[in-house]
Amino acid sequence: MLCRPGLSSIITGYLPSAVLRGFIYIVPFAMLGMAKLAGCISKSKEEIKASNMVFYFLIGNVFFWSLLSGSLLDEIGESFTHPKDIPGHLATAVTAQADFFLTYILTDGLSGFSFEILQPGLLCWDAIKSCTYGRGKEKTPFLYSLPYYRIIPSVSLSVLIGMVYAVVTPLLLPFLIGYFCLGYVVYVNQIEDVYETVYDTCGQYWPYIHHYILITIVLMQITMIGLFGLKSKPAASISTIPLLLLTLMFNEYCKIRFLPTFHLLSIQNAKEFDEFDVKCNQMEFNYENASIAYCPPCLRPLNVMETVRSYSPPIVSTSSI
Repeated sequence: MLCRPGLSSIITGYLPSAVLRGFIYIVPFAMLGMAKLAGCISKSKEEIKASNMVFYFLIGNVFFWSLLSGSLLDEIGESFTHPKDIPGHLATAVTAQADFFLTYILTDGLSGFSFEILQPGLLCWDAIKSCTYGRGKEKTPFLYSLPYYRIIPSVSLSVLIGMVYAVVTPLLLPFLIGYFCLGYVVYVNQIEDVYETVYDTCGQYWPYIHHYILITIVLMQITMIGLFGLKSKPAASISTIPLLLLTLMFNEYCKIRFLPTFHLLSIQNAKEFDEFDVKCNQMEFNYENASIAYCPPCLRPLNVMETVRSYSPPIVSTSSI
């Protein structure tokens, strides 16, 4: 049975991206369940771990799987036997799948943000709860907290697609800019009026976002090397290799210079605590405590009277032994 041309175009063009988008909508919740089984100590750690797993899952199953679909085993075999041809294969695959990722961005922008506003999944879940075990219980006026583990990987994947295709297919960039503008409006509304703030991230997601962007830049530069090779421009391809090395060196510098800040108290919180201490006239007291706390015991002044007072006789005297 032959389909109409318009229906055939919709099925072959839009339906794969819609099915993929629906599958991606379910994956973050499964990853969050795996993060909970891993035994994280807090909700923020669970969502950070889930966000990390979802991002790598999207890269492997959406980006690379879509690029290598059709001749996956052949591409993997050639990559292992000829590693120097990986940039060329990547550039060829990226060029061939430009239409698919353009449709994916449009699908994510139209249907994804519509689902984010309407919340059909949570509405169905709330209806099921109200009709089953949640009957008679008091309902909360808000939805759940902002799902960082679902939003950050999805947006990072869109950034990856945009930066990789900025060199190959610049036509994708206007659609990507529209996607980010629409996403900004939607998520500002969701954060302010819909979601409930359960915890403050304190910037703990920034190292992971930096890592995601680094992977994006590295993939873009590898694609550039392969693309220049396909265009028979070896000089441009060779000159891109130092740029890749500089990117990796800059990442190591950022790890040394900025990463320890995220494992300790943030500068903004420390400033707020200092301002609070100034208002409460606690600065001098804190300075005195700090000077004592950070002084080694061997350099502290010895107070003989306190030593004598703190002396306690032994339970068993030496004369009785």
